[in-house]
Amino acid sequence: MLIFFQELCLQLFLWLLQLIDGLMEIFSAIAGVTNVRVNGQSVNIIEYLAGNSTVGTIFWCIFILAVGLTCIFTIVGLVKNMIANNRNVSTIVGKFFLALLGTMAMLAVVFLGILIANSLLQLLARIFQIDNSNKLSNALFNACVGNWINGYNINKINVTSLSVSDIFGGYNAALFGVWPTSWKCNGMVNPNTFMYLPALISSIALGIALIIAILNLAKRVYEIIYLYFCMPVAMSTLPLDDGARFKNWREQFVTKIILAYGAVLSVNVFVLLLPLIQSMSIPNVGSFGNSVFTIFMIVGGAMVIPAGQTLFARLFGTADDMHAGGGWLRSAYYGGRVASAMTIGLAWKGVKGIAHAVRHNRHSNNNGGGSSDSSSSDSGGDEKYSDDGSADTGATEGGGE
Repeated sequence: MLIFFQELCLQLFLWLLQLIDGLMEIFSAIAGVTNVRVNGQSVNIIEYLAGNSTVGTIFWCIFILAVGLTCIFTIVGLVKNMIANNRNVSTIVGKFFLALLGTMAMLAVVFLGILIANSLLQLLARIFQIDNSNKLSNALFNACVGNWINGYNINKINVTSLSVSDIFGGYNAALFGVWPTSWKCNGMVNPNTFMYLPALISSIALGIALIIAILNLAKRVYEIIYLYFCMPVAMSTLPLDDGARFKNWREQFVTKIILAYGAVLSVNVFVLLLPLIQSMSIPNVGSFGNSVFTIFMIVGGAMVIPAGQTLFARLFGTADDMHAGGGWLRSAYYGGRVASAMTIGLAWKGVKGIAHAVRHNRHSNNNGGGSSDSSSSDSGGDEKYSDDGSADTGATEGGGE
């Protein structure tokens, strides 16, 4: 029975590793590390969306609208200056032309910034591939192996292409070859030293962390295009507020561009340190304690993946919107905890109610038996008295005669 359970745990772990590899491919494409295919061509996702003809047409329409807004804001600025008289008219008119020319210049800066940022991001991903070409699934599997046997190691296999029998090998069986008794240890790893609990917990935690990171990166793609459309409008307020709105736009745009750096850096740091963590152990602690230590280290590293985006954004910009974007995930998480607690509470109350009903039924049955006995004795006594009464009545009648 234990061997069947071990095989089930390993199969679940392999399925989770395949999911993690798929999530990593999606992560790399959305972050801009790898390209996506559109109409048979390999393109970067942000460069393709920003350079699309329809997106460009909408941008120029917004630019024409922003020219009108610039004229309106210039007039408002001149009127305010006539009342307050704190600025030169030439300064306001100069900001009008600066807004128009600045929009054209910023258009080139935006495209150039996206190209440079994507190139540096791909370079950053390649830097971490030096002497560390293992996939995330292989690194996580190697951290939970325990002991390799028969000359195998992580560099010789691709774990997602293997089956349970390939990894654990066969087993000795009894009862006509149906009931397993012990492992033959003719596979790749020792089934008796494989860390099943850390494998399942860490793979689930890593999958959740990657999903959150991917959602933040997908939101980033939409926000970059959104800020691209808002750029002419932010520049149009230059004659009125001396560039305060444009400063806010610039900070937000820089934050969204560098957000992918934090995600890619955190994932690569996690993959880099995972084999080193696997070789660590706490002295004078049993295998269970070291397994818990490995779980904590792997789950803690997985939590860095979504947190690394916020940390990197705080270093170079503002990360307040990151909390707003992930708020629904935290609400769902805590809502799930509350729902689970309520379900457990209702189940406990139901069990208590059933136990109370059973106890009450037993007590009623006992009382019913006692009542029937007492009723029978009372009826017997009544019959005695009635018999005696009838006998006395008969004797009286006889004496009367």
